Amino acid sequence: MITAADILAARILVVDDDRDAAQTLEQLLTSAGHTAITVTCAPRDVVALHREHDFDAILLDVLMPDMDGFDVMEALKPFERDGYLPVIALTGETGHRMKALRQGAKDFLRKPFDAEELMLRVRNLIEVRLLYKEHARAAMDTAAA
Repeated sequence: MITAADILAARILVVDDDRDAAQTLEQLLTSAGHTAITVTCAPRDVVALHREHDFDAILLDVLMPDMDGFDVMEALKPFERDGYLPVIALTGETGHRMKALRQGAKDFLRKPFDAEELMLRVRNLIEVRLLYKEHARAAMDTAAA
């Protein structure tokens, strides 16, 4: 069973090339009680960070120079362990929402976003991600028995 404490302890990565936007997201998550937040303004670092920390949620800005959010999602796919890419795409562009979902994002938020909606969507994503992990552990335990 997934508890509120499990959700608040889940590992979250915030990716936004705008340092102020990234810090705002971090502050919102921290003020809601989340304790394991990593922030990067460098989209090229996301794959290595995810491989190292196995994030339960990735809040990913879509419009970034050099490597956009779509490129980041594509780069993450081969390294996703359980087939569930835990990405919430952040975008102000209407046309990007559908593209983000097709690329593997599980949800999206339109910028500027509502803080309460952000927290609910993050909670829902983390809960599903943790259930995927719990199911995978149970399947491995059953196979080992």
